[in-house]
Amino acid sequence: MDPKSTALIVVDMNRAHLDIELNYLPVSPEDSRRILKNVGEKVIPVFRKYRCPIIFVKTIHRVNPETGEAFSVVSPFWKFQMEKKAVSGVGRKRETKAVPGSPVTELMPELGVCPEDLIIVKQRYSPFLGTDLDIIIRTLGIKTVVLVGVNTNNCVLCTAFEAFNRDLEVILLEDCCASMNGPQFHERAVEQVRTSLGWVSHSGEVEELLKGTIALS
Repeated sequence: MDPKSTALIVVDMNRAHLDIELNYLPVSPEDSRRILKNVGEKVIPVFRKYRCPIIFVKTIHRVNPETGEAFSVVSPFWKFQMEKKAVSGVGRKRETKAVPGSPVTELMPELGVCPEDLIIVKQRYSPFLGTDLDIIIRTLGIKTVVLVGVNTNNCVLCTAFEAFNRDLEVILLEDCCASMNGPQFHERAVEQVRTSLGWVSHSGEVEELLKGTIALS
């Protein structure tokens, strides 16, 4: 990994998933503490040390002013989950609370977001869809993206696919990701990345990879 062409993408590490009091689509408390510690104390400081871009992605659903409903209800499957079906592993129906101004859209304070960091707001699983992320990556000359966040099997995996399709080098930090659907979904997504999309590493290897003292394998 070359620090001059590497960016960290932090996916959906907001209160909706990780705040024990405010979450409504939560990962487990144990997973929340684990990934906040690994990302906030191990990974982000290393990327700041090497002056690599840090891109935070969060989900905010725009509200239709005519109906008062979030545009997320346009998705047939999300609408189905909202009306009839509990989200797998969560034990409750899907809701749309991530709307403009809601505290659940706030990034977790443990991440230490700085003014120079880049914030991408998405409305679906992909951070590339309807955003300027692709332009940012190309303008900065990024060739490698390191992925962390939630949910491993949804937005993180979608980000990996999208990055792969743009011929970017994809690295997933396994111990910095989690899924609200449960550990088995996290593990399957990790294997999908390892098999088809890129490399799987962990927080303890990040600095060595950026220094070039170890290689991807």
